[in-house]
Amino acid sequence: MTSSYKQQDDSMPEWISRLSSDLRSQGYASILSASFTDTEADSVIGLLLPEFKYLLYLEAEPRRKYFIADYAGRNTVIKLLDRMMDHKKTARLNVMEKDRLTYDRYSEELDRLHSLQKMLRMERFG
Repeated sequence: MTSSYKQQDDSMPEWISRLSSDLRSQGYASILSASFTDTEADSVIGLLLPEFKYLLYLEAEPRRKYFIADYAGRNTVIKLLDRMMDHKKTARLNVMEKDRLTYDRYSEELDRLHSLQKMLRMERFG
């Protein structure tokens, strides 16, 4: 499930409850907003820590961020990162012969996503 972030103060409790519900049911919640910052993530974690034993915030891309609460969520996010990497590999192959600079950027992004996956696999929830 995807949660959409609204910056209005009156909608914050509703958004937090939807995020909490996603975390309980799926083990992760995604934020699809470029304007969501690390500071806001810290405040959300502060609000949700009484309810969850452990929370991890991960920025996969500027417009795609995840909160992860357990192993099931971790495994799902690893699969989502796999899909992102597959798309980037395809795009990198399409530009390989035409544009070396873009090819290098895709390679760097693939390396970054791979390191995020490795970090998630090493993460112990609890």
